Amino acid sequence: MHSINRGFAVGALALVALGTALPAAARTLEITVTNEAAADGLFLTPTLFIMHNGTFDAFDEGQPALQALEDLAEEGTVGGLQGLAGAFPSAVAANAAGFGGAPVLDPGESSTVFIDVDPDETPFLSFFSMVIPSNDIFIGNAIATQYRVLDDNGSLAISEINVFGDQAWDAGTEVNNGEGAAFSNMLPATDENGVVTGVSDLSILNGLSRASGGTVGSTPGAGDLIASIQIAAVPLPAALPLLLAGLGGLGLASRRRRRG
Repeated sequence: MHSINRGFAVGALALVALGTALPAAARTLEITVTNEAAADGLFLTPTLFIMHNGTFDAFDEGQPALQALEDLAEEGTVGGLQGLAGAFPSAVAANAAGFGGAPVLDPGESSTVFIDVDPDETPFLSFFSMVIPSNDIFIGNAIATQYRVLDDNGSLAISEINVFGDQAWDAGTEVNNGEGAAFSNMLPATDENGVVTGVSDLSILNGLSRASGGTVGSTPGAGDLIASIQIAAVPLPAALPLLLAGLGGLGLASRRRRRG
């Protein structure tokens, strides 16, 4: 009887040791953002993705924008929001193939990042990107728990997020007259001292200068896509299930040898 127990113990200890090296709960997510604008349309700055526990609150509709959000909405910089996120896993998706080498997403372009997450601790996703050329228009989610990417079992709960023309936000920090708009012109911007509000569409940006040349010829209407986000779970290495099965079988093999 003792030999059987020892046999099972060998396999159990091996599985525990492997579990210490690769926690069963840990997952890696592959997240791809695509700028869905028409060829003569809008650009997106590098997108900040943050996986968190449902408490990360970057902004509230009807309230003045925090400095970190103002930096994102006016300049496309994400350092402030990363600071607010603290220890939550975050990454920036940048596309170095943007116009003139700028790390932005041109119309039709995509960029991908990989984020390591703990389904029990950080199952929710927030994202932020500036729309250019604009003074302070951005995309992102105001409700921290709006996008639960992983369920209680660590499986994907959603695999796609679509952002439409009536889901963008105005940070309320600069007047939307195109003056001083990022990547557009060097004119001085006018402070608005307003609050974060939703926009019905992005037609206000039609006709603004594009840093890549020409002017904005088309913008997403209320039901048109600004961006799409694809989410996938990176599979475990192909050999890992076999390794686990082999380790689990150590106890069975030992038991058979003892019986023999």
